[in-house]
Amino acid sequence: MATATRPVSPHAAYPTDAVSRLFAPPESEVPALKLRRLLHEARDKGTFLHTAGAYDAFTSAIMTKLGFKALYGSGWQLAATKSMYPDIGIYQSHQMVELVLEMRKGIEGARNTSWYDSEGKDRLEAPPAFVDMEAGFGGPTQTFTLATELIRVGAAGVHLENQDPSNRTCGHIVNVGKQKRNKVLVPRKDWLGKLKAIKGAGQATGVDVVIIARTDSIDGALPDQEPGGVKMAIDDALEAAELGVDVIWPEFNNVDLEQPQEFGEGVRKYYPNQMLGFNLSPSLYFGKAKQAGTLITNQQLADLGFTLQFSTLFNFRTAGMALEKGLRKFLNSGLDALADLQIEEDAQNPAPITKMHQKFAGMNRWLVLEQVLSGK
Repeated sequence: MATATRPVSPHAAYPTDAVSRLFAPPESEVPALKLRRLLHEARDKGTFLHTAGAYDAFTSAIMTKLGFKALYGSGWQLAATKSMYPDIGIYQSHQMVELVLEMRKGIEGARNTSWYDSEGKDRLEAPPAFVDMEAGFGGPTQTFTLATELIRVGAAGVHLENQDPSNRTCGHIVNVGKQKRNKVLVPRKDWLGKLKAIKGAGQATGVDVVIIARTDSIDGALPDQEPGGVKMAIDDALEAAELGVDVIWPEFNNVDLEQPQEFGEGVRKYYPNQMLGFNLSPSLYFGKAKQAGTLITNQQLADLGFTLQFSTLFNFRTAGMALEKGLRKFLNSGLDALADLQIEEDAQNPAPITKMHQKFAGMNRWLVLEQVLSGK
C-alpha cells in the first residue's frame, strides 16, 4: 500500500532564525551565583560593587543600558512610589515579589532592544538584583515563605534586618520635626532564626541565594533597654558571620569614617574575608561633607571591607528633582516647556537614552515580531 505524502505548507514553518534576531540570548549563569561571583571578584581585588535602587521596569532598563553590574530593589522606594507610604513596613509583603518581576521585564526589555538595534552585536549583561525583605514580615515561617517566593521570581540576593516587624521603621532614626525614637530590635536569636529561614529557602529551592544580614543596632534598642551602638552591631555581625551569610550591612547615622572603621575592624579581626555592605543613603549629609572637604570615598569604604555599596533612593531623589523642575515649568508655560525639553535633549551629548521613546520601548522590534509571527 502506498504511503501518503505529508502535505507541505510554507505557512506552517516556524521562523526560528528570524525570531532569534529579536531576542537577546538568555544568560546561563544563575543570578544568585552571578551576584556572588561579582562580590567575590570585587572583594578579592580590594574594590567594590556599587549600585542604586530601582523601583520599576523603567529604572531597571535605564540602569541595564548604562551598564550597572547589579541592581537593588529598595523597599523605601517601593513603599513611596507604588503606594505613597512611608517606609514603616506597611506595604504588602509580596509587593517586593511583584517588583522583582517588574525589574526583570526592564532588564529583559533593555537587553532585547539593544540586541535588535545592534543586529546582534550589543549583548548587554543581565544585572542580578538583590532586594529588601524588611524584617521578614513576621517570624521564621513568614520569612521562609517570602524568601522562597523572591527566589522563584529570580531575586539573586535578599537582605533581612533585626528590627521588630510589627514596629519597624526606616533604616535611619525617625526624625519628623523634633520627634525621634530608637528603632525597636528583636533578640539576636530571633534575627538569626530568620536568617536560617532564608538559608532554608535556598536549600528548598536549590538556589544558593545571596544573604545580606542587616543590623540596625547602632541606632536601635531592645524593648525597655538602653540603645545599642557599634559594639552591639559588631556582636550581631560576628554571629551572622558564623552562620555563613554573604554580606553584613550595618546602618550608620552619619557620614564620618569613624563608625564604619570601628565596625569593619571589629568584624574582620575574626572574619577577615567577611564582606560588608554600606548604604549610601541620601538621608545622610554627604553633600555637606563634600562642601567641607571631608567626603569619604568608595575606595576608603572598600578598604574597610565594605564590598557592597548601594544607594537606596538615589533614583527616587534624582527622578523627583528632575520631574518637579520639568513639571513646574510645564504647569506654567505648557507647550513652550515641551519645546525647551526637546531643545535640551538635542543639545545633550550623548543623547538621553529616553529621547527616542518608541525606540527605548522597542517598538520597531515589536513590529518586526508581529510580521514574523503572522507570516507577513
